[in-house]
Amino acid sequence: MSSPQGLIDLRITRSDDDFRREIYAHRNAIRHLSPNHGPRLLASEPRLRSLLTVQPRGWRVDNANLQLLLRVHEEAGRLLRVLHDSAGRNDESRTQAPRATALYVQRIRALVRQVGALMPMTQQDAVERSAAIVLEHIRDLPAAFCHGTFGPSTWEWQSQSQTLSLTGFGRSQIMAAVIDLARPALLWAKQPSLRDWFFKGFGRALSESELLVLKHMSVLATAEDLLHAIHLRDRESISAAAAALRGAIDKPGTTLESGSTTSVAAKQTRS
Repeated sequence: MSSPQGLIDLRITRSDDDFRREIYAHRNAIRHLSPNHGPRLLASEPRLRSLLTVQPRGWRVDNANLQLLLRVHEEAGRLLRVLHDSAGRNDESRTQAPRATALYVQRIRALVRQVGALMPMTQQDAVERSAAIVLEHIRDLPAAFCHGTFGPSTWEWQSQSQTLSLTGFGRSQIMAAVIDLARPALLWAKQPSLRDWFFKGFGRALSESELLVLKHMSVLATAEDLLHAIHLRDRESISAAAAALRGAIDKPGTTLESGSTTSVAAKQTRS
């Protein structure tokens, strides 16, 4: 449904926990994005696990050549940093992030084991290895309020105002910040200039631990996307997600040098 403010969306969450998590996200994190850059919660009904939101109009970035625009990636980095910083730097965030990240990793690993023959054994083994590596370093990863499924499929570009908005906050919560870089990193491997402009907006370099686990987070994220496509029984989505998972597995271990995650502005200052 359309309104002068944007597109009205009525969502029914899958569980009470999902409902509480999304309400918390709106009240504590999403509100830090301006109305042009993210949804606004209009109403909610706990008994029905329903949320009524308004979302800015825009074109989905992954459905067009928009995902190759440098400005889109700079804006994506800037908006993600706003969202990440909304978690603050208190002890509660540092305690909650490892626990929530571990649950995220364990959920994907458990679902992969359930699908069995629907996923090749080589891919199952790769997911197991990536999960183990992430869990090994989990307490060293910086915390943030994460989008949860951040990537071009959740970015919408408003061509008239030249602004980006974020959608799809159903998995938002405090976790390891690097989770939100897992999907964009697959595109950066093909187009390094997009990575540079993203970090110009993001405004901070990745830590050593984040660089170490980024590839493995990409494997887990693409496995999650494949599992979702299998659940929907959408052949086109399954094919695309399976190709993305193969690409994540085949990607070299650390494709981002520490210097490559420094903002473009900082690089220009040094030169």
